[in-house]
Amino acid sequence: MNPVIQDRNPLDDATVAYVVETRRYFEDLRQVESQLAGLLVLEAAGARSGLPEHPMLRAAEQLYREAAEGIQRVRVTERARLHHYHLLAAARALDRALAAAHEGLAIDPILAPLRTAYTSLQSAAAELPGFAMVAFEQGCCGVTLRSH
Repeated sequence: MNPVIQDRNPLDDATVAYVVETRRYFEDLRQVESQLAGLLVLEAAGARSGLPEHPMLRAAEQLYREAAEGIQRVRVTERARLHHYHLLAAARALDRALAAAHEGLAIDPILAPLRTAYTSLQSAAAELPGFAMVAFEQGCCGVTLRSH
């Protein structure tokens, strides 16, 4: 049992190695998702930033490629199988979102796979310790109105 990662079902050493290796790819996919979401906000606000040629889109694509390749190479343990499934699903959805971003400035064809990617990343985060998603409802963007 590894003392660094504690939960009800202790992780074996191979799964701990998987967690350590894939955490970077998970974070990279989150970053790609955030960059695409940011570009959509700019577009929705009327910035006309030239989405298909935007430098941030190129940076997101490079980061995506590196993460997707890494996820394909990682050694998956039985305990990590479902986590890996969700990472692959997130990567496929981000691939669709990136492709849609090159097709033009329409928001919906980008947003739909982006939401799928976010949901898949949330599911992956719930499968193993060490993977966290930002809870927007607790941040500045998630202000809830309370009745007085």
